[in-house]
Amino acid sequence: MKPMRHLLEAGLAGLIALAGTSAPAAAATDKYPSRPVTLIVPFAPGSGTDITTRIMARSMSEQLGETVVVVNKPGANGALGARAAAQAKPDGYVLVVGSATTHATNYAFYPGRLGYEPGNFDVVAGLGTSSVALYVPEASPWRKLSELVADAKSPSSRINCGSGNAVTQVACEIFAKQAGFEATTVPYKGNAQSLGDVVGARLSFAFSDLTAASPFVDGKQLRPLAVAGSKRNPALPDVATFREQGFGDFEITAWVAVFAPAGTPAPILERLNAVVRKAVAAPEMQQLRAHTGSTTLDMTLPEARAFVQAEVARWARYVAESGVRPEQ
Repeated sequence: MKPMRHLLEAGLAGLIALAGTSAPAAAATDKYPSRPVTLIVPFAPGSGTDITTRIMARSMSEQLGETVVVVNKPGANGALGARAAAQAKPDGYVLVVGSATTHATNYAFYPGRLGYEPGNFDVVAGLGTSSVALYVPEASPWRKLSELVADAKSPSSRINCGSGNAVTQVACEIFAKQAGFEATTVPYKGNAQSLGDVVGARLSFAFSDLTAASPFVDGKQLRPLAVAGSKRNPALPDVATFREQGFGDFEITAWVAVFAPAGTPAPILERLNAVVRKAVAAPEMQQLRAHTGSTTLDMTLPEARAFVQAEVARWARYVAESGVRPEQ
């Protein structure tokens, strides 16, 4: 019987040791959050992602009872900010507000060169989605795409297109390719910066989500010429789609979602998912959605994971089939 007693004692000791190691982790999860939470925005201030994040952060802070700090970390098509989040401790205190650029298109553009990959993240929740549009200066003589294309094809043309991220770069290059003219794509750290140069007549036109473009449109500095969606943007009811203007295969959709470093405890992910979904449903966020014609992405954790996986595959196909290459 003595060996059996030793086995029982050893087993009991193992259970005690296991409980001892799991208790701090469980306690840390139960007390989450106990300090400020950081939301990394991988684009410049004034971008659509930045505007959305700052509205969301206020609601998150109220719900969590802790300060939610927004940190802009632009650069490398959003890869710098995404990489910083991927390398953070998976405890729910550092999150990144990613997009179709950082968490879909970049994988196809820079395979193996980003410093992060899909497996480095847990999807927390969706925020919103919208089609991008092409913007020209308010003083531009172009009133429809055919006029822009005609001028772009002239021998003396020096057309350029502003791009604030990978999604809008794809839009610039695919539009020129399909329309049959040469254009220089000029990359920026965010759509707000490229739009500013359209206003200043340093660029011919630029693609952007309406969240970033709306201050310029409201200020009568920019005019949307075409919407790259399957239907018109409800916030721009008088602006025809590319399809309506003869470009039937041209549809570019942007989206935004919240991500955590891979390995973040499930209870924290569930808590954050609920908090973000409530923030997205808040009146201020809904007012922004109505103003920009974007659609809310209200998703459970499994739904958000499935959505991002489908988007990664879609953009990989899009980039491969189109032959578009990123700015080096």
